[in-house]
Amino acid sequence: MLTASQARDETLPKLSALVRLAQTSMGSKMAAYDAVGRRIGASGSWVRKFMGRQDTGLDGHVLHNIRTAYERLCTKIEAAADAAEATNALLREDLHAALRADHPAGVRTPGGAPAAGAAASRPGRPTAPALVRADAAARVPSLPGAGELTDLPLWRAANEGE
Repeated sequence: MLTASQARDETLPKLSALVRLAQTSMGSKMAAYDAVGRRIGASGSWVRKFMGRQDTGLDGHVLHNIRTAYERLCTKIEAAADAAEATNALLREDLHAALRADHPAGVRTPGGAPAAGAAASRPGRPTAPALVRADAAARVPSLPGAGELTDLPLWRAANEGE
């Protein structure tokens, strides 16, 4: 069982996070108080007073609504983070496929279509374009004293696991 001060201490950071998020999307702190108040079943002035640590009552349904709204916010943030991680994994996979010289998925014809014999690494998704054309080394003049691309420390570190 929670005491009133424990409920306030538990609820204040959650309510503050909801107000901060609403403020960034709305641009106004007063409008954010009103929007969060409507979402949790309280008024904007109650939200301001509660966050200002004035003596306000915390009804059970308002406490429940704050917890529910905060859980929804956390779920949205986690889903966005998972989606970003999945996108990053796909980009990483495309980058690794393009950097591997022996992987035919990165080979494309000048029109952008995959070359003959190049199989898609993931069905339903186009193959990754090559980052460097195959004939690029022949077209770039060499600098005196410059080594190969594979002599670079970053290249060696990236390819140690293969």
